[in-house]
Amino acid sequence: MPRLPTGVRGFRFHDGCGHQVSVLWAAARRTRVSLPEVAYDIMGRRIDRSGQAVVASPDPVYVVSREAASIARDRGVAGVLRRADPGSLSPTEHIVLSQRYAARNAAPGKDDGDAPPPHGYRLGRRTRMSLDVYNFGGRGRYVTVAAESMGAGWSVRPVSVADTRVWVPAGGRVGMESSVEAGRSVRRRVDRRLVFGARLDGGGEVPGNVALVHLK
Repeated sequence: MPRLPTGVRGFRFHDGCGHQVSVLWAAARRTRVSLPEVAYDIMGRRIDRSGQAVVASPDPVYVVSREAASIARDRGVAGVLRRADPGSLSPTEHIVLSQRYAARNAAPGKDDGDAPPPHGYRLGRRTRMSLDVYNFGGRGRYVTVAAESMGAGWSVRPVSVADTRVWVPAGGRVGMESSVEAGRSVRRRVDRRLVFGARLDGGGEVPGNVALVHLK
């Protein structure tokens, strides 16, 4: 992986189909990164590379190596990133939840797998966060979201009750704001699970999303 600009992070993996993919993101701001390879956004859409640069932001960018792309073309593959057959997934499986926190809430030095606890996001007594709802399906959906009770003095409240049910267009994303609050009884530096679940209009449970948080 080439040297990245300040504020941009990334890692590389093999997708199991002979392709090498680099994932890039910038936690705090949008940053232009000049790379020669083919790039895709989180929804699997190819990014216009007329400017020979991609924009790294909190949404990951997936960059496929030029060598992998040429191999795929030699094999006659239409696209470098193969997509699953949409018919093989249920409507609820096309909806993906993702918790998003400010960069100041990150837990630096906890990403090597060997760090001692706590491992979760570092929160204050009241922390604003966003739950991103992605729709990878071919039609728009109404999604109703709720956080499970955390107990132990923690509470999660939507910033606006009206925002608990949102319309997510096909291939789109909607952010839902919540406030995570730690009461006086909450012990510091003890990880707690924060779980969000969702349902589609007409029924159907969306796979939940879990994050670890603690009072710093």
